Parts: sequence; C-alpha cells; structure tokens
Amino acid sequence: MKIHIFIAHMGIGGSERVCVNLANEWAKKHEVHIVVLNLDNDVNTHLLDSSVKVHELGVSRLRYAALPILRYIRKNRPGFMFIFGMEMAIILNKLKKLRLVDTKLVVRILNNVNISLAKEDNVSPVVENYLKRSQIQMQDMDVVIAQCKAMGKMLLDSKVVSGDKLKVIYNPVSSDLISKVEVLRKENKALGNRITFIGRIDPQKQPDHLIRAFEKIKKELPEARLRLVGDGNLIEQTKKLVSELNLDGSVIFDGIRKDMENVYADCDVVVLTSQYEGMPNALIEAIGCGIPVVSYDCPIGPSEIIEDGVNGFIIDQDDTDEFAQKTVIALG
Repeated sequence: MKIHIFIAHMGIGGSERVCVNLANEWAKKHEVHIVVLNLDNDVNTHLLDSSVKVHELGVSRLRYAALPILRYIRKNRPGFMFIFGMEMAIILNKLKKLRLVDTKLVVRILNNVNISLAKEDNVSPVVENYLKRSQIQMQDMDVVIAQCKAMGKMLLDSKVVSGDKLKVIYNPVSSDLISKVEVLRKENKALGNRITFIGRIDPQKQPDHLIRAFEKIKKELPEARLRLVGDGNLIEQTKKLVSELNLDGSVIFDGIRKDMENVYADCDVVVLTSQYEGMPNALIEAIGCGIPVVSYDCPIGPSEIIEDGVNGFIIDQDDTDEFAQKTVIALG
C-alpha cells in the first residue's frame, strides 16, 4: 500500500517527530511518501528511513499550496492522505467540494482548537477568524484523529467532529531513540541536577515561568543547570530575563538540535510550563527514555501522560513555587 502524508514542514516540533516515527514504522511494510511545503529549517528528514520519499511543493505558506497539492494528487493519485493539521485539511476539502480531487482525508488535529490560533501561529485576526469558522469542515473528513482522550472530548463538545469519525490515537515513540538514549546514559556517569526544556520558545510555552521557577530551584540546588532546546520569537526576551536574574552561567540556550538522543541522554528531568498543549511529545519521549518530567496541568495532554509522583509531577497551572519544589524532588 502507498501511504501519502502531508505535513507543512519538517522543522523542530513534536508533530514533525511523530511524522518521522509513523513514516519509519509504516515504511517497514508500505511505500511511504511525505509531502511538505518546503524543507526550510529541516531538522528531521535525516531520521527517515531511506525508503521514505519526501516531496517539496515549493511554496512558502499554506495559502499557496492548493495548486501544487492538486498537481501532486493528480500525478500520484493517492487513495488517501494522512494530514497533519487542520489548515491543510481545509484546503483539500475545498478541492473535494469543487470535484477536483476524490481523495479520502484522514486528519490528525495538532493542538487545542479552543485556544486562539493567533497565540499558536501568530496569524492575523482575519485568518484566525476564517480558520475558526472553517473548523466545521472537519465534519467532512473521513477520519479525524485526536492525540488524547481530552482532545477527543474537546472536538466532540465543540461539534468540530462527530463521534463516528473520531479516533483517539496516542503519539508513538521511536524505539530506536529509546535504545540510543539507554546506551548513552550508561556511558555518561556524570548526571545530576540537569533540567531540560524542549520546544518552541514562544508565548504558548511561557518560558518566563520556567526561568522564574529555575531561579527558585537554584536557591535549593546551586549546581542546577537549565538547558533550553529550541527556538522561537521569545528567545531574545527570555535571554534578557535570564540576565536580569543573574542566571547567565546556569542557563544554556542550545537552539535547534538534530541529535535528540544526546539531548535526552544529557538531562535528569524534562520540564514544561505551557499555557496549553495538544499532546506534548517531549514528555512522552522523556518518560519512554526513563526520564522524570514536571509539567503544568495545562489543557490538554499532560494529565494523560504523567502519573503524578510515579514518572513525574503535575503542577497547578502557573504555580512556579510548586513547580520549583517538585522539580527539586524529581532531581533528587
């Protein structure tokens, strides 16, 4: 069987890593194609099995993707497309309504549809309003995949999708990643007091909360170190806050990393201070690698990943005091 996956980019992000994990697993038995807008800022295609074929549409934004994706479908005639994200699904649905394509559409919802899209993607209010109104088009999809039970309930309560089309499928973790981290952690005997954040440094993730919690952690554990793996539009603001709190020597800004096995092998706890999530893949991967996690109990996802006091801690939203205390315990 031929499997055609659409995802906007292959840059940093949990969805991109899920895409890689799925593609590599499917490639064991099927012919897999991944379609992207472009490969700018690509950090993931090197992880793909050599048999997976990647196709660039050659456009910079989703708004320009309709004609290129139409040409791709007419050339390759996929039986169905597995789509990461609502926006591309809306474009494909428009093409179906115009009877230009007759491809089955399976869409994986990426984030919390009740949260402002402007917060998530920095889109204009006009585009945001259009996408909000267009959510009803998910009812036309053949299958809609939610990443967790809470997301599934949200989609049903919002009437974005009907129950007969909804499937809840949790994100996969690469067994290859887990094996590599296990080997590296055995080789690295100098672990201790290393805290790691993985993700976009943007308003959704509330990096200022993390830095202020870390300031409190330092009072308990002077040797503690915080590593931020990722990039985003708040990185300079976050660096400024680090300097204001005199934490420069203890906070490392790693930028985008391709060697995630080394990132996980080189930390003792993975942390998250988000306002909201879809299903935070960094927490799933960390737990899979045997690393404790500490996260705000934000909507949605963390409460379905973390067993409080067993594989990590769930913290009341925006409580930096409790966050700091439980991170110290996790490090102990």
